Formats: sequence, C-alpha cells, structure tokens
Amino acid sequence: MAQKKETAHRAGVFQCNNCHEQFTVTVGTIFEDSHLPLRKWLMAFALLCSAKKGISALQLQRELEFGSYRTAWHMAHRIRHAMSREPMASLLKGTVEVDETYVGGKPRPGSDEKAKRGRGTKKTPVVALVERDG
Repeated sequence: MAQKKETAHRAGVFQCNNCHEQFTVTVGTIFEDSHLPLRKWLMAFALLCSAKKGISALQLQRELEFGSYRTAWHMAHRIRHAMSREPMASLLKGTVEVDETYVGGKPRPGSDEKAKRGRGTKKTPVVALVERDG
C-alpha cells in the first residue's frame, strides 16, 4: 500500500510502505522518463486515435508545437507500441467500428435549467465499439 510521503520534495511523489522507495504514477508506463507534460501526451493520443488515415510525426509536431521532429517521432512510436501490447491488443481484433452520440433532450419549458451552447452540453455521451465478424 502506497501513501503520500509527508515530506515529499515535489508534488506527485509517493513512497512504498514495504521498500520505502519513492515513485510516481508514471512508473511502468510509456510516460515514464518523459519530460513532456501529460497534457501533451493526452492530446497526442487524441490526435492519433481520431485521424482516419493516421497521422505523421511531422503533423504531430506541428499540432502539439514541439521544437523538434524527433520528440514527436518518439512520442508517436511509444503510443503505437502501447496500443499494440496487452491488454489493448487482446480486446478487439480485426476491423473495429466506433461511433459516439449524445443522449438527452432539450430542457423542459419552465425549468430553470438552461441549455449550454457551444462546446458544452448537459447530455450524456455514449461511445460504442463493435468488432466485425466477432
């Protein structure tokens, strides 16, 4: 069981109760030893997963405003490697179809609840994945 170290030198550092070693939540993941913020990693995941025909490292560099192509190339390779390994590789095989929608109607007349405009919504997002011939 890990607890937050009382005199941690920086935020996000934990200490193991058994061996007393310090660690962060990124240990053992593709984010380990990366100086890039997790926000950039998550944006890269979104870009790589939402592009229908894939995305090049050069495009990733432009979109995430990296200083070098090499950074974007390594990030893209780490993400692709992580998606090809367990447990991701064993979940669905072959052709997978993905679709999303928002469920919910307009607010009732007379209610105090106003519909959000622009990018926000009070509707519930629903995502479905279907494996063809599976």
